[in-house]
Amino acid sequence: MSIKHTIMALGLAITAMTGAAGAQVIGGEVEIDGSGNDVVFLGGDMTVRGNVQGDISAIAGDGRIDADVTGSIHFFGGDVYIRGSVGEDIEIAGGDVEVDANVAGDVSAAGGDVRIGGTIGGELAAAGGNVEIEATVGDMVQLAGGYVGVHSDAVFADGLEVAGGEIEIAGTVRGDVDIEGSEVTLSGLIDGDVEILAEEVYILDSARVTGEISVRGPSQPVVASGAQIGTVDYEYEPFNFGAKHWDDIDIDIDGPWEIIGAPFEFLGLAVPGAALLLGALAVLMTPRGTARVARTFRRKPLVSGFLGFISFALSPVFLIIMTVLLAITVIGALLIPIMLVLYLPFLLLCLALGALAVGDLVLNRKPEQPLGMGMRLLSLMLVLAVSAALGAVPVLGALVGLLLMLIGLGAWLMSLGRENGQTAPAAAISPEDDKTVTAG
Repeated sequence: MSIKHTIMALGLAITAMTGAAGAQVIGGEVEIDGSGNDVVFLGGDMTVRGNVQGDISAIAGDGRIDADVTGSIHFFGGDVYIRGSVGEDIEIAGGDVEVDANVAGDVSAAGGDVRIGGTIGGELAAAGGNVEIEATVGDMVQLAGGYVGVHSDAVFADGLEVAGGEIEIAGTVRGDVDIEGSEVTLSGLIDGDVEILAEEVYILDSARVTGEISVRGPSQPVVASGAQIGTVDYEYEPFNFGAKHWDDIDIDIDGPWEIIGAPFEFLGLAVPGAALLLGALAVLMTPRGTARVARTFRRKPLVSGFLGFISFALSPVFLIIMTVLLAITVIGALLIPIMLVLYLPFLLLCLALGALAVGDLVLNRKPEQPLGMGMRLLSLMLVLAVSAALGAVPVLGALVGLLLMLIGLGAWLMSLGRENGQTAPAAAISPEDDKTVTAG
């Protein structure tokens, strides 16, 4: 079975076990030309076009969405570009983030470079190294970054809160403005009061401020003669914008947690957190053993899952038989509680092994070479994060977690007795040149 067909089979198996929850794809690269349901994707690069009747949720390398989406977009990964229209919210975290769409709800974005355009009906919250905004926003705007630029085309209808190193506001803000930064430049229209805490403040000729400007900092603001502003109230305050002041930034960016299940919180969830810990220990202590489990699943994915299902179903019988046998002797009786206590950690370890196997299948582009330790740990974390996220959907998360555990149990049993250095035959892998998956 080729990699492409194996990936598609796994995706179809998950979909079959979790019911009609929309288009779910696990694979390397995917191109989607419209969908009548939700789109859930875990893999490499993703391209979505056409009309999507539902949500788009993805963990991907890079994402390009040029579509009309009736629901929300939740994205976590590398670079992401969004065009078209969105009927609800956008929540994204990535490298370079660019949005130029008509969004009915809120937009939350975090990344290295963040550029937001188009129209936003709700709130906008954005943070990054470089943040540039030229959107029309119908509600509150909160921004933070090393550089924050509000372009002249930007229009904010309900105020602005911003913190950053260098801040330039050239757009139109209706409502009050609260600024904290190193260097602040005002050149746009502000219909409200302005409070600034900064090291340097410059108010240019094109600035128009209808309300009062309150400035605190080590130096007086520099006001151009052509600026049309109200009163300026300056108060000296020794101030050096540094890392300690970032604690004062109150920006609510929810992030794309509906797809990855709050990755910064899932360690606090008992099952995926414990599985992550056990899986990480297994990778560190027995790297060859975990690689052998991944190779076994790659060769026989369906057999691994089926064997895991049979073994798990018979495990209560096995425990009963072992309890009876151990109870015959005094030493054996003392081992019974230990056996029962270790049963749950063993199942959690199987969950971790299943996540490692699926992660290797998705991320390993060279099946003949095992993933490095760092990539294996990353794949473990990503797959468990997806499993934890799906726990927000009734029954769905439990089914996916059960499937991962069965995969891990079956692949581990099949890998027993194999030599550590054994590799899969080349004929059993035979990757295809075209690794692009297309889902309609």
